[in-house]
Amino acid sequence: MDLIKKIFRISNIGTILFCCLNLGLITYFFTNGFEDFSYIEWIIVGYVAGIVISLSPIGEWIMVLMAGGRKMKRTDMKIRIVPLLEIVYNKAKKEAPKMVNSIKLKVIYDSSPNAYAIGRRTICVTSGLFQLSDEEIMGVLAHELGHLANRHSEIQLLIGGSNLFISVILIGLKIIAWIIIAICSLFAINMRSTFGSIIVFITGIMSASLIWLWTKFCMLFMYMSMRINEYVADEFAYKIGYGNNLAKALDKLNIDIASENGFLKALNSTHPNSNDRIARLQQLGVNYYAY
Repeated sequence: MDLIKKIFRISNIGTILFCCLNLGLITYFFTNGFEDFSYIEWIIVGYVAGIVISLSPIGEWIMVLMAGGRKMKRTDMKIRIVPLLEIVYNKAKKEAPKMVNSIKLKVIYDSSPNAYAIGRRTICVTSGLFQLSDEEIMGVLAHELGHLANRHSEIQLLIGGSNLFISVILIGLKIIAWIIIAICSLFAINMRSTFGSIIVFITGIMSASLIWLWTKFCMLFMYMSMRINEYVADEFAYKIGYGNNLAKALDKLNIDIASENGFLKALNSTHPNSNDRIARLQQLGVNYYAY
């Protein structure tokens, strides 16, 4: 019930629309392309299977693996960050009692300071994060725990898993389209038809472009939710007393700042502008001044 409540909230409207648009497209394709509606049963089975896998430990493990997360083996790393995580986690647990009872900490060997919340209980930190001060690291950890407390990363797993079946179908349709185009191209070449070759080429470009545009269009809605949820996680960090720490860290983190370079790039950004996030924290009451 807690997951359902957190899914159907205003900040996740973009993610829900993303899922519904793709599901609607595939449902329309099958119900209008085939007289036998039994294919819908396979869609439902595939959809449910994707959800079950994504919400299982297997789904979380796959996401961590894709992110490059590895077991933290260095003693100096563990001595530095584990106590900081325990301090922040205890405060986060008081604010959000329904949080998981333990956190898995992984490391990504990347020199850029950053961290990621994945699934229900995993936080991946880059080796570059250790360049920050303890206070700044705690601010970043508070933010990532905010994602876990609000189940943002779990919702992304849920949507990604349920949408996996649809994505496979879309890829399949694209492959089929290119195969048909290749066959038609061979016929056009054999018939030495310049006009036919041009038509086939234009059809191929249009098909690929339409699939690309549809994917981009749907992703815009998910990116919108991801940007909103960054503010929600920032506010969580502020509520448990790490707003100032996070504001300091935001000036140093290597995050997606495409929103600084124009409206279109802002739409494709997974994070809001760092300056906007710091400004929001200052509005909440954070006493941080870099200038």
